[in-house]
Amino acid sequence: MIQASKYPNSKTKELFRKIAHIAYICGLPNFWIEELNLPKSFIRVYDKIVRIFNVATYFFLGIEIAAHFTQHHLTNKQKFDLLLYSISHPILNGYGVIVSRQVGNVKKVLLDLIVNLKVKYNDPVIEEAMIKISMTYSVSFITNCVLSMLTYTFDALLMVYKKGVTFNVIITAWPDVEDTTTEASIGRIGFHIFWWLFVTRPFAVYVLVINLTTCLSHQYMNLQSYFFHLEDIFKENLSQNEKEAKYEAEYKIGVMLHANTLRCTRRCHMVWNGVMSGQIIFNISLIVIIMAQMMNSDRTLVNTFGTVLTASAILISTGFFMWNAGDVTVQASRLATAMYCSGWQNCRGKSSVSIRNMVMNTIAVAQRPLVLRGLGVIDLSYQSYLSIVKASYTVFSVIY
Repeated sequence: MIQASKYPNSKTKELFRKIAHIAYICGLPNFWIEELNLPKSFIRVYDKIVRIFNVATYFFLGIEIAAHFTQHHLTNKQKFDLLLYSISHPILNGYGVIVSRQVGNVKKVLLDLIVNLKVKYNDPVIEEAMIKISMTYSVSFITNCVLSMLTYTFDALLMVYKKGVTFNVIITAWPDVEDTTTEASIGRIGFHIFWWLFVTRPFAVYVLVINLTTCLSHQYMNLQSYFFHLEDIFKENLSQNEKEAKYEAEYKIGVMLHANTLRCTRRCHMVWNGVMSGQIIFNISLIVIIMAQMMNSDRTLVNTFGTVLTASAILISTGFFMWNAGDVTVQASRLATAMYCSGWQNCRGKSSVSIRNMVMNTIAVAQRPLVLRGLGVIDLSYQSYLSIVKASYTVFSVIY
């Protein structure tokens, strides 16, 4: 059922409409600012299914952790896989819990980025670039993750074919890895299918956060474009006083948009702060485990390929978070230059003094560094990303 649009249509709105619907289907709450284009009967039934799935998820996490105490016939690779999954899965599940508690803030952020901050000015070139980058990042991330999971699945099937062992990708408390009964085989297949369903939710969180940060950094670019175009006012066929009055009014609107963008940035940080902080811990701990696994496991082509894909998926996901957050800092720092180049020097009338004072004060505000942080102390930037990657290797070197 197609619902009437409550807000003006745009390419940004269409992008986030699709993301919100995909996130909902993946088990996250309804973040969309309008009605979902889904039948209400479907929504009622699906919400009940999601609640059941949530209970099953915690059961799944519990039997993964319990496997450390019940499985006594694991190979070296299986031990590392179990450690990898029993650490990563609770963290990934936590992402969904964190974002689900921020439904109100997510809707406010989407309303700002899609509607409120775009009503007065929306540069179509910047919007198009934002959508291309968002799609590239999202598709690259999902592709890398899916390939990693497929490689682990293929490796397990290859072991079944070559060595006649049981099919084991996800190690759980039951069944035992050497149990060859029909019930055990059905259980393994069931847990494997559930694993694929389980990861869709954290994948949706990743895509949501990646697109929010990308859109936010491009909003600062949109603001820069707005101020740069203010100089065109003085090329219009108006009197000098009319030009200055129009420039002052338009500049004040830009200042209001900047203030609203800063408020939106703070709200965005509230939404993704827990996810980004968790991602830093996730990155360091899992890269250490993966490096240890590569050092101690058999170096077959499939095994090595899967390990490399997993490591790259972790590094890429952390990179997309921190690179986008760093872009917000970079683009916000360039706003002062756009304000300076907005054409204030063309004001020569009675209002020139007040206009120049206004421009000077707003430039001073725009020059204040806007730095987003993870874990409360780590700046989210390109440089910090390299430091985190190096930290993983440092921890590995100390332990091993």
